[in-house]
Amino acid sequence: MSQYVETPTKSFTAGGAIAQHLRVKLSAGKLAAAGINEKEIGTLEAAAFADGDVVAVRLRTAQGTCKMIADGVIAAGSEIYTAAAGKISGSYAAGSYPLGLALETTTADGDVVEVLRNSHGDTSFS
Repeated sequence: MSQYVETPTKSFTAGGAIAQHLRVKLSAGKLAAAGINEKEIGTLEAAAFADGDVVAVRLRTAQGTCKMIADGVIAAGSEIYTAAAGKISGSYAAGSYPLGLALETTTADGDVVEVLRNSHGDTSFS
């Protein structure tokens, strides 16, 4: 059965425990944290606590800003990049790609930061 949504979020089944605001991908039909070089489908709106939990994902095509988890210090206004384990980084690493701009400063691994994503036509998402 084919379907579509015209909303910023869509529900998916988690493949295990995943923290709120992490970048997620689909793996074997279930959500998993996205890696540094993997294009995410979006970010978790609420934490998944176990395999089989149904959770909302803020789709990467959603309008406005979103919350993401930093892997360390990021300055407000800095370009942000993908990082391992579903997080984002304030510096480029091999295999990462740019996601957008940090709208807040983070000071430590695990901090939540508001992000303005790159425009949907950005070639870095190809």
